[in-house]
Amino acid sequence: MREAIRKIVLKLFPEIAAGLHLPRYARVLAVAETPQSSASGGGTCERFRPRYAVDIQILTPEGEPDAAYPVYEAVPLPVPVGCGHEAGLFGYPRTGALVVVEFAYGRPDHPLIRNVYPLGLSLPQLQAGELRWMQSEAAHQGIDADGNWTRKTDMAITDASRDRIITAVRKMESVAREIRRVTENSTERVDGVKRVEALGALRLLTAGSARLSAGDSLSLTTARDTAITTGQDALQVVGRNVRTDVRGAVTTTVAKSVTETIGAGRTVTVTADDATTVGGNATESVAGDKAVTATNMNLQCRNTLRLGAGEVSLLPLMLDVWEQVRQALEVLADHTHQNGAVPKPDQSAVVHGHAGAVGADRERLEGVSG
Repeated sequence: MREAIRKIVLKLFPEIAAGLHLPRYARVLAVAETPQSSASGGGTCERFRPRYAVDIQILTPEGEPDAAYPVYEAVPLPVPVGCGHEAGLFGYPRTGALVVVEFAYGRPDHPLIRNVYPLGLSLPQLQAGELRWMQSEAAHQGIDADGNWTRKTDMAITDASRDRIITAVRKMESVAREIRRVTENSTERVDGVKRVEALGALRLLTAGSARLSAGDSLSLTTARDTAITTGQDALQVVGRNVRTDVRGAVTTTVAKSVTETIGAGRTVTVTADDATTVGGNATESVAGDKAVTATNMNLQCRNTLRLGAGEVSLLPLMLDVWEQVRQALEVLADHTHQNGAVPKPDQSAVVHGHAGAVGADRERLEGVSG
């Protein structure tokens, strides 16, 4: 009776006779095909061309190749999370990985890979409570038992999104080189203090305008030289006082005119020599008094010199006085008395000499009088 029942069952369920109702171990031999980019993404997973599949070899319970089964090619791989159109968690098992195979409906032409196991493969270090998604020792990401997330790779990480929002209490970045490009506007707001430390050099370049504004004080300090170059106009507006402290020399070169307007007083103190050279005319207008105090004063002019007030000029007036003195001396030298009672003075020649000297001095002064 038992044998009769067994024959009936095997006839009704041939998969039992072939052992297709039991899960079996299999070894991954190769990746059958990888979905390549096309107009429709990586293509469609179909029964006769699943694309996301591997070639496998069925094993015996002892882990040896089972000669009763052929090499199954292009056996579909499972998608454990979020399977949908171009959606899910995908990853090919490496060659030699152990998988569990089942046959849908007990049919040998419907092999399916249910799970992948790392039997016979080396494992990474992993503690209880830790999760890790690992491609290699150099490329992995995971979270430890304390909740710390780590993402690491020795190649590149590329993120693309419409918006990116990062919220953290503290952020620390350490890179060897950084290149950042913003195709539109960029706004950075720091509610506290922001400090930028550049041990090499700091260069700010803009093709448009640049503005540096401070609601409080602004301090610029350099241990060496400062150079400011302006291609066109420069405007400086100071609401209160300006103080300049130069420990060395100051050289100012102006190609055109200079205009200074001072609303109150002006004090200039020079502790050493002071020299002013004017290539053209110089005009100084003082509405009040002007006092000049000097140990010695030397006024030299190449042509004429005028000293006076209003229409009165001192030098021409002195020339007139000296002319009158010269003429008086001439008269004194040749004068006579009425009736010829007294002859000309014996010092007539001396007086004539003084008159000549006064005339010579007058001629010298007349050359510079203006």
